[in-house]
Amino acid sequence: MHINRKVDDQLSVIGDKNRSIRYAPGFRIQIYVGNERLRAENAKMQINQNFPELAPYLSYNQPTYKLKVGDFMRRIDAERYFGQIKQLISSAMLLPDKIDVHRSLSIK
Repeated sequence: MHINRKVDDQLSVIGDKNRSIRYAPGFRIQIYVGNERLRAENAKMQINQNFPELAPYLSYNQPTYKLKVGDFMRRIDAERYFGQIKQLISSAMLLPDKIDVHRSLSIK
C-alpha cells in the first residue's frame, strides 16, 4: 500500500504539470497571406463554414495579413485536414507552428 501511494502522488504531480502546459510545437494550416483584409476575412468565413472545429488565427504585421487555422500536435492529423482545405483554397500551406495544446485536444 505504501508504494502505491507514492506512485499515485508522483502521477498526480506529473498530471498537474502536464495540465499547466499551454503551448507546444505542432502544426497549423496557413490559409491566406497578403495585403487585403477583406480577402483574409472572406477566407476565414469560408473555413468557419466548412470546418467550424478549427480555430482561426488572423494576424496583422504591417502590411501583411496572415490567416492560419488549427492546432495540430501531430502532422498526420494536420495532413488529413490539409487535403480537404487544399481543395477549397489552393494556396493553403501546412506549416510548423506553436499551438494551443488545449484546443488541439478537442479536434477530432
